[in-house]
Amino acid sequence: MSVLELALATAALLIGLTGAWSPCGFSMVETIGLAGDGGRRWTTIAACATFAPGAVLGGGVTFGLLSAFGEAIHGPGGRLAYLVAAGIAVAAAAADARGMRIAPQIRRQLPEGWRWTMPLPLAAGLYGVLLGLGFTTFVLSFGVWALAGISVALGDPSAGLLIGAAFGIGRAIPVVAVAPAVDKPWGVRCVALMAERPVVYRIFRLGDALTLGLVAAALAATTATAARTEVQNGADPSATGRALAFQKSDRSGVLRFNGHFHRLPGRDPAVGGSFIAVISGGDRIKILNRFSRHTLASLPAPHAQAVAISHRWLAYLTVKGRRYALRGRGIEHPARPGRVKGIASTSRPVQIGHPSIDGGKVLYTVSRRHRNSIQLRSLNSGEGRTLVRSRTDELLSPSVLGKHLIYVRVGRAGQSPQKTSPPRLRQRLMLRRLNHGGSGHRIYSHDADRRLWSTALAVRRAFITLLGKGGPKIVSTRP
Repeated sequence: MSVLELALATAALLIGLTGAWSPCGFSMVETIGLAGDGGRRWTTIAACATFAPGAVLGGGVTFGLLSAFGEAIHGPGGRLAYLVAAGIAVAAAAADARGMRIAPQIRRQLPEGWRWTMPLPLAAGLYGVLLGLGFTTFVLSFGVWALAGISVALGDPSAGLLIGAAFGIGRAIPVVAVAPAVDKPWGVRCVALMAERPVVYRIFRLGDALTLGLVAAALAATTATAARTEVQNGADPSATGRALAFQKSDRSGVLRFNGHFHRLPGRDPAVGGSFIAVISGGDRIKILNRFSRHTLASLPAPHAQAVAISHRWLAYLTVKGRRYALRGRGIEHPARPGRVKGIASTSRPVQIGHPSIDGGKVLYTVSRRHRNSIQLRSLNSGEGRTLVRSRTDELLSPSVLGKHLIYVRVGRAGQSPQKTSPPRLRQRLMLRRLNHGGSGHRIYSHDADRRLWSTALAVRRAFITLLGKGGPKIVSTRP
């Protein structure tokens, strides 16, 4: 369990516990406990056994659906969503710390008739569902509203279910713990303490505020690395719209489109516009229709190592001996492509990286011994310029879409004063605007146990390959 998940579960559990001070919480202890009827102990135990899972189910329904709603509206949370969630947590923490009156308040209680018209275990299970739902009875903490807002902001159903389960457990604990002993001396003292000592409720709200503060801190700390796994055992993504092309560890190409996976007739796939391009054999590039996957053209490309495609242009990298060459061809009519145009060429030790293309703009890296750069070349005008350069950091795998660029930047994070361990690598997925200077800002980072590798940029997600133990995988984050 991550730090954020632990913080969310702890806060939800305590916020659920705070709900025991509601009129419904008190009535559940008395109803399930069968006060004054100690001869029906097994009925009480059975009612507790149904009440607890009912509360968990109710919590899962509320917060799971809220998080699913968030995912449908804006997709899984990224940097902005995490910051919004952190702001909600801070605001609720401040309100609970000050002991502000709950607003909006839901002045509704559980339907009393159930206890008289149904077997108690069945009624208790349904009461548990209603209490777990959170918003069907009195709200005793701003934390309940905060958990709802956080669930929507994160847009992660797994996090919503975790919050709901912990909240339901919190709502069930006081009832399950006290109800069987409500007619015993210590049970009577517990109920009296809750009913006659408002300071206890105040302490619990302070606890809610503290745990929400921890949630806010965890959200802020997680902002830079918020991501979801897209493909296990996959690498070298290429994306457009809802289509994601990648290659498996055996280098076979795969297209994921609308939740379905399709094998492609080649390796190193790229997707752009209505086309897919794959390298077939090593000396040809096949262009396919993205929707039907029918072959539209097969072009000669000896020694091809990487390819990129848009709705108008094809760019590909060839490596022959010590020679790197980046070339382009117009493909408005794939069966009648334009002539081959040279984009860039170098010889070892200077290397050219995999290209990325959007419209007629081609981006690629040039790596030298003491200088690395990301270059932009227009296939329409032939003009080019340097976008990013560094003498100390590696610049890898640029991807371009519209006015934005992402790339991997790898540098040294420094060494301990005792110099007992080698310098750590600082790996960052960077985002910047094409027409702005500087290196941009970080949208994702990872520890050195995984290496950041190839990238792809779509409208709503930035994709990155992680290399390391367990094989490669593709994750994505909000740009």
